[in-house]
Amino acid sequence: MKLLSFKAENFRNLEKLDLKLNQPVTAFTGANAQGKTNILEAISLLAFGKSLRTGTEKNLIKSGGNFFRLEGTAENSEKQKIHFELASNVKEKTLKINGRKKNSAEFVGNLPLVQFTPEDLNLLLLSPALRRRYLNILLSQVSREYLRASLSYSKSLKNRNVLLVRIAENLAKEVELEFWDTELAKHGTIIGKFRSEFLNFAEIPLAENFEKIANESKKLTIRLSGFKGEDITTGKYLENLKKLYQQDLRYGSTNYGPHRQDLIFELDGVSLVENGSRGEIRSSVLALKFTELKFLEERLGEKPILLLDDVFSELDKSRQKSLVNLVKDHQTFITTTKAEHLDPFENKDVWEVKDGKLEKA
Repeated sequence: MKLLSFKAENFRNLEKLDLKLNQPVTAFTGANAQGKTNILEAISLLAFGKSLRTGTEKNLIKSGGNFFRLEGTAENSEKQKIHFELASNVKEKTLKINGRKKNSAEFVGNLPLVQFTPEDLNLLLLSPALRRRYLNILLSQVSREYLRASLSYSKSLKNRNVLLVRIAENLAKEVELEFWDTELAKHGTIIGKFRSEFLNFAEIPLAENFEKIANESKKLTIRLSGFKGEDITTGKYLENLKKLYQQDLRYGSTNYGPHRQDLIFELDGVSLVENGSRGEIRSSVLALKFTELKFLEERLGEKPILLLDDVFSELDKSRQKSLVNLVKDHQTFITTTKAEHLDPFENKDVWEVKDGKLEKA
């Protein structure tokens, strides 16, 4: 997939942006807080239909405005052009592909994209919720079934937890849980199946990528702790829910399901977080990103677009070199405060960003 053009209006500090994208690499340089990351965020909205940085639409509208609008035209591997539009005035958001309105589930996955930020380098050290979010973002791009199941699961989980509290306060009866238990089982088994499929796919490329990047013979593996989606039927799911009913009632929350999973990284069978060096952890995250790109390409038949948000300054020279080699195969958008980070790239357009405005460097 290749993005041919991109427009943004009233998005964060970007008043008017109109880019024709002619090179494999498009880079944005400049000081911090000038709008470089806002450009990458705007592009990612055309892939996901929402911001991965904030859950509040009004925060995306330029100060003093009452709407924002984004447009992009992409070309797929079959040379077909696809036009994306996203507009929001806080009260209403409109998503369109080739002029036709789409809901969120229909919009996601049409512009495959992988984003890499400095925060991702700490993915292994942060909360399990962020690793589950990582899986949700990845798998929602390859399967609308997964996206729908994930959204429905979240709603069902919230309703079940509210009901648990009401039962504990004698305001509702235990029998009322049956509906939400069935809903969790239905959607949770789908989530578990897709997460397990990704882990099975990742086993070989993840280990190979780590060995190349880290220059170590150790084997990197990932597994899911807790809920094992590949082993769970809806009947078994319901059985396990009931086993923990008293615990759920005591805490007013559901203690079984994919929302309790964590993505565990191990080197030669030993916890990476507990025993790995900082370099090994960063090599592991890079290996995961390389694997993610391959997974999306195989499942969707398109090379994903790659967004690199100021990550070169966080990596040593050997890992920078690994990232440069990755970029060669994908249309890439880069932000950096240091122009020398762009020296390895031959075919590139470089723009200097200052206060939301672009000037060719």
